[in-house]
Amino acid sequence: MIERGAVPALRSGVIVVLLLIAGAAGRLTGQDRSTVTVSSPDGRLVMTFAPVNPGTRFSRWEYRLEAVDGTTRQVLLDRSPIGLQTDRADFTELRLERASEVRTVRDAYEMPHGKRRSRVHEARERDLHLATSDGARFTVTVRVADDGAAFRYVLPEHPDGPWRVRGEHTGFAVPPGSRSWLLPHTTPGRWAPAYEDFFVEGNAGGSAPTEQGWSWPALFQIRESDRWVLVTEAAVGPRDAGTRLAAEAPNGVYRIRYPDPAEGLGQGEVAPTAAGPWGLPWRVVIAGSPGDVVSSTLVEDLNAAADGDYSWVKPGRASFGWWIDDDASKKEEVLTKFIDLAAAMGWEYSLIDANWHLAPDGAIDRVIAHAKEKNVGLFLWYNSGGPHNDVTEWGPRDRIFDPAARRAEFARLKPLGIAGVKVDFWHSDKPSLMALYHDVLRDAADAGLMVVLHGATTPRGWSRTYPHLLSVEAVLAAEQYKYSERFAKEAARHNTILPFTRNVIGPMDYTPVTLSDAKYPHETTNAHELALPVIFESGIVHFPDSPEAYNDLPPTAIELLKAVPVAWDDTRLLDGEPGRLAVIARRHGDTWWVGAISGVDAPSSASIELSFLEKGEWELTMVRDGGAPRHLMSEAALVRPVDRFNVPMLPRGGFVMRLEPK
Repeated sequence: MIERGAVPALRSGVIVVLLLIAGAAGRLTGQDRSTVTVSSPDGRLVMTFAPVNPGTRFSRWEYRLEAVDGTTRQVLLDRSPIGLQTDRADFTELRLERASEVRTVRDAYEMPHGKRRSRVHEARERDLHLATSDGARFTVTVRVADDGAAFRYVLPEHPDGPWRVRGEHTGFAVPPGSRSWLLPHTTPGRWAPAYEDFFVEGNAGGSAPTEQGWSWPALFQIRESDRWVLVTEAAVGPRDAGTRLAAEAPNGVYRIRYPDPAEGLGQGEVAPTAAGPWGLPWRVVIAGSPGDVVSSTLVEDLNAAADGDYSWVKPGRASFGWWIDDDASKKEEVLTKFIDLAAAMGWEYSLIDANWHLAPDGAIDRVIAHAKEKNVGLFLWYNSGGPHNDVTEWGPRDRIFDPAARRAEFARLKPLGIAGVKVDFWHSDKPSLMALYHDVLRDAADAGLMVVLHGATTPRGWSRTYPHLLSVEAVLAAEQYKYSERFAKEAARHNTILPFTRNVIGPMDYTPVTLSDAKYPHETTNAHELALPVIFESGIVHFPDSPEAYNDLPPTAIELLKAVPVAWDDTRLLDGEPGRLAVIARRHGDTWWVGAISGVDAPSSASIELSFLEKGEWELTMVRDGGAPRHLMSEAALVRPVDRFNVPMLPRGGFVMRLEPK
């Protein structure tokens, strides 16, 4: 393998180096006519594309993803179909005209929040130039990194006008006997789709509960192995549709489907339409051990780099009053109380939730002035509608959907001292809504406002392009204690699944640490709740409970809540299995935090090895389960990287640690 030279950096910030490989410099001879292979930089993942019928001139094409360990190969995804259906051509029966040279991709970048501040994405990439019998051409770009593989379709410029994509033949063939954790996609309705349901554990290949299919992401443990794959999509642009998996998976082949026409009250077209050249979203397979999956940043790596200066983006913690009072945002005294809580705890922000525009005249102005005095930034809630939702009882609405109204509103906020906006009720993955997401994010960036999305689509890595996108809901979260008895009973198990699934693909606004009870009392322990800000990653963490609930905690627990960061320099899974246990270590500066939660209904323990620490002595502070679910026990000790110990947990319990170098 000979380095041939470097091409200039792409707009996305990716640096690409071309590598000359024998027999692969744009020509195919011998066996190369029937297979095209791309390997990861470390050689442990191999993606192979080949025709189904290699002896024919035109054939359907498939790919296979394998893990390589010495001379042993493990099939992660078996013979999986590719292809695209458009109004101008059906890219099903294809002939490979040529395959490009292999390119080495190296992309180093910084993020203000997320699993890892400094990132280096390294991968191998190759283009397959394919044609139909009618002469229509498109390209499949394949990229394989150490933590997973991805491919995307690229449509060229067409002389007769734009392309209209009617569907994909893309599939993911999971080996039989594999386990799955899949999220049912909700039927379109007044509040849906919003990606708010429980993940279903089962055997790969089973049918979804409804014809709506399965949402991203989809997690699989490959049969008879400790290898896992998580399937999702990345880099959904303003011209694209957000997709998902179809309801049926015959022979274990999960296929991509497009949005339901009824989404967003029937507004907007389902089929994406755009002129070429047009790179469609990446189809992504994160692969490896559970730790590899949890710590992967591949979804964000595949998105374009941010364009501009985002040094003004400041992740942080926030209070908000909705948990204790649905009408808190109309009440000046309640809003003031929660601003004071944020100031006392050292949290950077407070959220003024829905219907703040209905507060008495002058109340919000006085609240903003009080927040300035306390040096607490404010986020304001907005309804995204527009004709795609009919939610009129939660406002303000009609300030976001219209471009002129949105820009005027955003321009008004920053001089007032507003730090960001929370935009809710999207309810569709059609191209028109994907375009609205991008428009809102661009306009918010121009105004210097940070963004949180609620009632929204699942992350596709947009925080890479828009670092001011701090978090996305798209999860069945703590607000459900007000609405669902089932959530209260299953929350502990659900919480241990999320780090392996939903939170892998992007920041997650769960609103953790609910200690007081809403309509349905929580069955997790208080220590479990205190661990969630470490277990879950989000560029802004909204602490929803009351000042009284937090002030009643033991001093050590209050100290940890005051200090817990939201932006991380490293993330590692120490132990866990979806539905049973999650133990995650995250580093901020020189300090490590460890969170552990149990999802089982019996006492258990977690074994902690401190080998991830650097040499020397470390000061350990820990809050764990006491003698009862609402009791806490605090401990402090000097520890070393060679230390190992077991921490007991109550049923549905947990613990949180802080480790500082002495």
